[in-house]
Amino acid sequence: RIVFLKQQPHHRLLALYREAAVVLDSYPAGGDTTTREVIEMGKPLVTLPARLLGGRWSLGYLSNIGLKEDTKRALIASTPEEYVDLAVQLGTDDTLREAVEADLRECSSNLFHREEAVATWQEMFLEISPYQRCQE
Repeated sequence: RIVFLKQQPHHRLLALYREAAVVLDSYPAGGDTTTREVIEMGKPLVTLPARLLGGRWSLGYLSNIGLKEDTKRALIASTPEEYVDLAVQLGTDDTLREAVEADLRECSSNLFHREEAVATWQEMFLEISPYQRCQE
């Protein structure tokens, strides 16, 4: 069953994520903040990445937090038909959904605690900075 809702206050949206079996990423402009929230709550989010950046946030997050390949295959579609199929599979297969949720919960902290990301940003800022780097 799919439920379409009007815009919700943020606290209600978070409560709805908790109750949802599967969250569908919007298309062609996918989630960004909403995707991070859904991942942090350990809920499956099915996405169909679009061509432009605004439709690829969810793909980026799901591809870079350390999920198992099976989990990524269960969440990331490459065609509209596969998008529907993945959503139906996750909505009807409790074993699959529970495995995906467990992997998401295990990997969700990688969205926020990535030392290599901090180091890369630091290096980039040091490279473009007009100031000389202090001798270490």
